Amino acid sequence: MAFGSDRQMYDVDLSCAKCGTHISQLPFQPSGDRPVYCSDCNRAFRQTRGGGMGGGMGGGMSRGPRQMYSVNLTCAQCGAAITQLPFQPSGDKPVYCKDCMMARRNG
Repeated sequence: MAFGSDRQMYDVDLSCAKCGTHISQLPFQPSGDRPVYCSDCNRAFRQTRGGGMGGGMGGGMSRGPRQMYSVNLTCAQCGAAITQLPFQPSGDKPVYCKDCMMARRNG
């Protein structure tokens, strides 16, 4: 495996849930409630997802353009006009312009 020698390996006696290959060591202790895959099946899965180490949404996958909703609101903090939002407001929570929202997130 491509793991460093300082990484703890666990001895197991399992079969890959996809191809059936015998697995004798893993870099984690399997819990038994999830399927376990061999390194080849894991690698193939990561390559088809466009990911890799750290996959997720930032791992090379693109969501495409974000849907925007046309609105006619004012910012609950500064009173600026808001004409587009990346979500449909429900009306039960305050809505902030981009600048005020960023300031609120950054504390």
